[in-house]
Amino acid sequence: MADPRQLRGREAEDAAAAYLARAGLAVVDRNVRFRAGELDLVCRDGARWVFVEVKARRADWGDAPGAAVAWWKQRRIVRLAQLYLKARGLGEPPCRFDVVAVTAGDDGRLEVRHVPAAFDATGMV
Repeated sequence: MADPRQLRGREAEDAAAAYLARAGLAVVDRNVRFRAGELDLVCRDGARWVFVEVKARRADWGDAPGAAVAWWKQRRIVRLAQLYLKARGLGEPPCRFDVVAVTAGDDGRLEVRHVPAAFDATGMV
């Protein structure tokens, strides 16, 4: 039997990917792992590469899921994005860093909130 946290995380990522696809982004990769960590979703928005951190919380936890993306996590995501681009020989295309906050209500319904350009790579390298 799978860990309930992993199941919730997977459900949140599925909801985020579906939401982004409906919004017109192309989901290119999911759960891309490197030694330094994992990129939740890699998307394209036209010519722009979009690296998405998915954060899931229950509604009764109080803080918003996006609040969990601290500066050190942002820095890690920027570095992982650099690794991704280098590993695939993509050069230095325009990029964006988004957060998708998924909140599970008491009734089990998921509320998805997309925060485009939640942070940038300025000063992170």
